[in-house]
Amino acid sequence: MWLSFTWTSLAAARMFQLALLSGAAIAGLIVLAPLAAEEPGAKPPIKELEKLPVLPKTWDAAAGKPIEIRSAEDAAPYFAADDIAKLTKQVDLKKQFILVFAWRGSGQDKQTFTVAESAPEQIFFTRERGRTKDLREHVKIYALRKNVKWSTK
Repeated sequence: MWLSFTWTSLAAARMFQLALLSGAAIAGLIVLAPLAAEEPGAKPPIKELEKLPVLPKTWDAAAGKPIEIRSAEDAAPYFAADDIAKLTKQVDLKKQFILVFAWRGSGQDKQTFTVAESAPEQIFFTRERGRTKDLREHVKIYALRKNVKWSTK
């Protein structure tokens, strides 16, 4: 009786150890899989760019949705020539594209984003309206990798 109890206890302990080890191995694969997929020197999925002045047409074009810029020619209606040069120095338009959010609202308005760890990454933009009644102009400019999916809430 004692022998069978010990053997059963040892078998149960061994199965528990194997379950822990396999769980740790799976967790390690989940954590390391995104790291292995990235290339050395790869651009981050999103980068906020310095605030640049935009032309008046931008406010109407960006009403309700961001402006997507994939080339210097796409930027021409929204930025002055010297500002386009500044943008192209910061962004590699062969590997990235630019999103321009421009809106008028409360001075307390906030724009945030979250990055979902997936392949490719997904970025969700959220705007929180402020409570003050002062009217301010807001501009947020982001560079995203070309393979990144994005959406607004």
